[in-house]
Amino acid sequence: MSETIEEKCIAKGVKLTDQRKVIAKVMAESKETYGKSDHPDVDELYNRVIKIDPKISIATVYRTVKLF
Repeated sequence: MSETIEEKCIAKGVKLTDQRKVIAKVMAESKETYGKSDHPDVDELYNRVIKIDPKISIATVYRTVKLF
């Protein structure tokens, strides 16, 4: 079984803020929700993330994707 994004972050010592958890959740669930061929760019990921937490900025999404 493959590790989740959160498990990988914990193993590497990356702090998981609430915002990072939301972004990781959206990324992890994208293939289940949108199909196996789903590969959202950062703008699309941002559009999905703000539906859960509208306080997350696009800059936060960019930084988090780069970190992950």
